[in-house]
Amino acid sequence: MSRVEAIRFLHAFVQHPAEIGAIAPSSARLAKAITADLEIPPDRCVIEFGPGTGRFTRRLERHMADPSRYLGIECHPDFVQMLTEKFPEMTFVHGSAEHAVQFHAQAGLPPVHAVISGLPFASLGADVQDRIVEAIDTLLPAGGVFRTFQYLHAYAAPNAVRFRRRMRGLFGPPTATHIVWRNLPPAAVVCWQRPPAPGTTPEATPAPGSNPRN
Repeated sequence: MSRVEAIRFLHAFVQHPAEIGAIAPSSARLAKAITADLEIPPDRCVIEFGPGTGRFTRRLERHMADPSRYLGIECHPDFVQMLTEKFPEMTFVHGSAEHAVQFHAQAGLPPVHAVISGLPFASLGADVQDRIVEAIDTLLPAGGVFRTFQYLHAYAAPNAVRFRRRMRGLFGPPTATHIVWRNLPPAAVVCWQRPPAPGTTPEATPAPGSNPRN
């Protein structure tokens, strides 16, 4: 990451600490863990919630046969401009993940295979959480994958626990929970997958590490 990107990230954190949720961008280790073994069919797309400076986006680009089948939803306009310059083949919109279904339809993209989230659910209110979960539920077909991370220091926070319970109610227990210690702060990657259609094989997920309680 460039010095300019780091300054932009810190500036965004100072202005909107609850929305950013961390004083430093995600590490390369966290980006690798959240995209591990992600296989994206050529006729499906990927949506990323809160791409920020693009650390996860760069890894996702490597997993995609066609980067144009990507949609990033980012609430900070400075990041949207920076991401559009860095990834000209990909689509980024300024807005909230609450409206992901609308943004997906407007982009004219194929059905979604995976939603990757960098949002700080521990600091999001219940109403916002519920609308985002409803969007995930609407977007993901059979076999669809959702991956996010939660910082270990906030893993037991009421809103973080509430989010996992909401997801568990719709998708069942997480398919994997993998701790990434080499991140500031350390984080747990949490993955869910909608049951695949009959006769298909579930997608591989990151190998579990030391799991906190779900």
